[in-house]
Amino acid sequence: MFIKYLNIFILLKVINCDQGNFYPQNYQYSNTLACPDNKICIPLDYCSEMVNLLREATFPVHRFRQAVCGYVGKTTKVCCNSPRDTSNTIQNYNNDPSYSSASKSSRNCGQSFVRSNTPTLGSFPFLARVGFINLNDGSIKYSCTGTILNERTVLTTATCALASSDEYKLHSVLIGEFDTSSNPDCNQLFCAYCTQSYEVSYVVKHPNFDAKIFEHNIALLRLNSSVPFTLTAQPICYSDQQYIPIGCTALLVGWGKVSHYKESTQQQVLPIKILPTQDCNEFLSQGLSVELCGIGFQDACSGFSGSPLLIGDASGYSVVGMLSYGSQCNQQLPSVFINVQNYARWITENS
Repeated sequence: MFIKYLNIFILLKVINCDQGNFYPQNYQYSNTLACPDNKICIPLDYCSEMVNLLREATFPVHRFRQAVCGYVGKTTKVCCNSPRDTSNTIQNYNNDPSYSSASKSSRNCGQSFVRSNTPTLGSFPFLARVGFINLNDGSIKYSCTGTILNERTVLTTATCALASSDEYKLHSVLIGEFDTSSNPDCNQLFCAYCTQSYEVSYVVKHPNFDAKIFEHNIALLRLNSSVPFTLTAQPICYSDQQYIPIGCTALLVGWGKVSHYKESTQQQVLPIKILPTQDCNEFLSQGLSVELCGIGFQDACSGFSGSPLLIGDASGYSVVGMLSYGSQCNQQLPSVFINVQNYARWITENS
């Protein structure tokens, strides 16, 4: 009976993942206990070795109870060896076992005071709009999106951070935005603080960035002054230990045009299904870099460059990707994302 229940449990988890149900209304609690040094605490259905033992009825129940290290809502987490089978997960390149992202271990990040999978004021307070100044008239155009890492650092793509023309150059980031047509933003419950602009002091691009093939397309914007955290301005979590199952659904959040819809002034949230890298063969065949491949039910047509790809649980959100380049509003083609977890060490050392 226990094994039968386990199989049903795993099936339900996969279905929930595909539906992008990150915050079920009936989740009860979330906690995590320490694991031995050679193990990590992950959801049971990600721990293939234990799932196999349970299916074969070769794992004593008392040993299973000892392996339990926490819960995410009603989902059991267990101490497990780091997954080595990468056929159903996205590979992680932070190979130093002594390294652990400080941002993820400190849960003063990824917190949203409004829990919702739909765009609502305060539900995704981690975003920043990246602004470019018109050298002729001083007006600001917001062409890209970034993600708040801490009081002085915003994460975005290198293609955004280094973009310039005869008329425009990188200038600032706008913090606290939800609806671009109003300031301050208000709903029936509250009004947010007015948006604030922070000038960019300097850019830290990845040393191996190759603009021609979008390789290592990641950069940090260091700000002239510190961002005060509010209901609509919060830092995101990132980690070198985040496992992204193939077929799971993440959320792309930003501003811009979405296929089959008029351009909205409000934040947009697009569910993105994570695909095997080879499903982006259209781009791989052109010699372009592909770190994460994903496709949505609607496509991000324009304005989403640098937008974060988020996954969440009862303890908060983490950024796992950024939109690098895409299908140009073609729903038959996937989009390509930077795999942020590959750069967790670099981010920590430079932010």
